[in-house]
Amino acid sequence: MVEAVKRGAQGSGAKKKMIRVYDPTNVAVIEKHLDFAPRINSFDGKRVGLLWNGKPNGDFYLNRVAILLKEKYQDINIIKFWEVDPEETAHPDKKSDAALDRIAKESDIVIAAQGD
Repeated sequence: MVEAVKRGAQGSGAKKKMIRVYDPTNVAVIEKHLDFAPRINSFDGKRVGLLWNGKPNGDFYLNRVAILLKEKYQDINIIKFWEVDPEETAHPDKKSDAALDRIAKESDIVIAAQGD
C-alpha cells in the first residue's frame, strides 16, 4: 500500500486529504514521496520543459501548448525535450533516471503529455 498526502493551497484553510493506493502486485515501495512541487505564480521568465511520451499526437498537443504560452508570456523559454534529446526523452521506455534528473535541472516547470 502507498499513502500520499495532498496539501491544500497555503493560507486557504484547506484540510489535508489522505489518498490510499493499493498495489495488487504486492511490490514493496522503496522510495517515499517527499513533497509536492511548489506552485508558481507566473510563467514569466521561466524555463518550461515539454515532455512527450512518444505516443501519436502528444507532440501536436504540446506544440499547441508552446504556442499558447509564448503568446501569453513574452519572457518564457520553451524546451521541447523530444527535439533536444530524442534518444532519451521521446519514448517512455528510454527515460533513464539521468535523463529525468537533467530535465528537472534544465526546467523550472515541466508539462508532460501523452497522445492517442
